[in-house]
Amino acid sequence: MIRSMTGYGRGKSCGKIGWEVELKSVNHRFLEIYVRLPRPWFFLEERIKNYIRERISRGRIDVFVNFSPQALPVDIKFDKRAAESYYKKLVELKDEVGFEGPISLSLLSMMPDLFLAEQQFPEEEELWPELEEALREAVENLIEMRTNEGKNLWLDLSARLDFIMEKVGYIKARSDVMVEEYRKRLQQKVREIKEGLEVSEDRLEAEVVLFAERSDISEELVRIESHIAQFKNMANSDGAVGKKLDFLAQEIFREVNTIAAKSADYNITREVVEIKSELEKIREQLQNIE
Repeated sequence: MIRSMTGYGRGKSCGKIGWEVELKSVNHRFLEIYVRLPRPWFFLEERIKNYIRERISRGRIDVFVNFSPQALPVDIKFDKRAAESYYKKLVELKDEVGFEGPISLSLLSMMPDLFLAEQQFPEEEELWPELEEALREAVENLIEMRTNEGKNLWLDLSARLDFIMEKVGYIKARSDVMVEEYRKRLQQKVREIKEGLEVSEDRLEAEVVLFAERSDISEELVRIESHIAQFKNMANSDGAVGKKLDFLAQEIFREVNTIAAKSADYNITREVVEIKSELEKIREQLQNIE
């Protein structure tokens, strides 16, 4: 079933690190993935992209990754140089103001920026399973939304294709009587121009045959029907089919243009205009199909 390129997905996981992944996708000719990661996790960007590439074929995908540490160990560090500098300054201050008593460790520990608490993050292979869990949920939700949107798109496309097939049926029926009508008009014109003169039936028939050959659109009609059948079969297949469907729509458009060029019949020309209008709408919709 066809899938839209527009959608949204969100996933979460709980563990040492609480991951939250959001995916937003919009139309694009190819697959482009932009990952926004917190600074400690920049090295995970390519792994996230590869995971998404295995499951999505087209569209611009924006990936937002956030985390909230739950049970990570904390390493406390202190700045020895800063402590020594603070101590020297406190000694100088003590001498200048005549402060009595020792400079205690508790006093020194109150100085700013002496201690730094750093969370100890696990290695990539340890943290990836938790991130993958959130990423998998987000991708599945995104694909589900794109699939549902694709179903709605197909309802619209299918109705338009059926409309085109109705017009093709009318053109086919009209083309069958067009040659006979031309014969009658030609005979009428000859009678008006050369009234009283005898006109060779063979010559008239040759003109009719020539007209029939020039205006024969049977091959174009057959190809349009074939392309529409392929279109419907392809839409029900798995995988990314947007580009293939767009190509088929272009081919149908080309055949319709050929019919318009060959036919001098107003009724057929009118139907061709309506078919072209529907094809334009179809091609617009196809820009949003994966």
